[in-house]
Amino acid sequence: MAKVERHIPVSVAIAIAVHVLVLVLLIIGFQMSDQANGARQPKIESVKAEVVQQDVLDAQRLAREAAQRQKAKQDAQRQAELERLRAKDEAKRQAALERERAQQEAQRQAELELERQRQQLAEQQRLAEEAKRQAELERQKAEEARRQAELERQKAAEKAKRQAELVRQRAEEEAKRQAELERQRAEEEARRQAELERQKAEEAKRQAELERQKAAEEAKRQAELERQQREAEEKRRAEQERLMAEMKRDREQAEAKRQAEKERLAAAMEEEQAALKAAQERRHQQELGTLTAQWTAAITAKIQRLWRKPPSTGFGESCIVNVQQTSGGYIQKVDVQQCTGGEEFRDSVEAAVYKADPLPPPPAPEIFQRELLLTFKPEG
Repeated sequence: MAKVERHIPVSVAIAIAVHVLVLVLLIIGFQMSDQANGARQPKIESVKAEVVQQDVLDAQRLAREAAQRQKAKQDAQRQAELERLRAKDEAKRQAALERERAQQEAQRQAELELERQRQQLAEQQRLAEEAKRQAELERQKAEEARRQAELERQKAAEKAKRQAELVRQRAEEEAKRQAELERQRAEEEARRQAELERQKAEEAKRQAELERQKAAEEAKRQAELERQQREAEEKRRAEQERLMAEMKRDREQAEAKRQAEKERLAAAMEEEQAALKAAQERRHQQELGTLTAQWTAAITAKIQRLWRKPPSTGFGESCIVNVQQTSGGYIQKVDVQQCTGGEEFRDSVEAAVYKADPLPPPPAPEIFQRELLLTFKPEG
């Protein structure tokens, strides 16, 4: 009954109480009059009761209208609050997009400047190497016969030594990688177990609090119902329960509408966030693809600058080269595959790749690949 009275103005409640009191007094007066005068005025008593009952119904109608006005006012306030929150979220989203665009533009300018500096350095290195090569060629003309024999012997020995060193380095790196993977797995499992335990503790605490609240609310509701049953008359109790049911149904309908609107807004925001995240991921993958293409192009360009065309090489010949490197760009293994030229062309390509050691570093660490598959087309 306390919940019903919060929505009924004080003046209306006083009017209802006065009408009920008058009705009781009239009934008592009619009973006393009947005892004294018999049943001479039943018609007057019926008319007065109907008048009092009509007053009670009017007061109840006024109470319902006041409750409806209060409900409409609350609905308008809730709608205004939803509009304010929606505008605030939109402003935050626009600000985040502007910050992201500014960061991306600054990063792109920095990457362009870094690429320009790298190209200047590569050109300087190429000029220096070209001068050195010319001097070396002049010296080699006098010693060509002796150097060819010595070169073949050194080449075989160097190749065997390099293969042995690559095998050793690969074994060491694989052992380090396996140890690091085991350590990471152990740390991740420990973190996952700790998080599960924390979540279980929080869930238990939340369930206990819910049970306590339910028990308190149930006890409070039961006490209120018992008080109403002791104090109210049967007819008045039935009328009040009907009013409470109507108001509860109205509140539930309003709450259902509010919850549906809230869920709709939340779903729309989640869809928008997911779309934004997907677009960012696509843009990031495109940038990585561009950087990877630039990196492989820089490696291929360096190899082509160091390549010396054998006399027997024809026009349009090409090779597929598999290159394995360390994290610092040092070459571990070169495997020349699918060559359209002869053995002399294959050897010249392999020699050019080894001369390019160390390979140019990637513009971003996340695009680094230990194993590269390059297409070598000197005339392309």
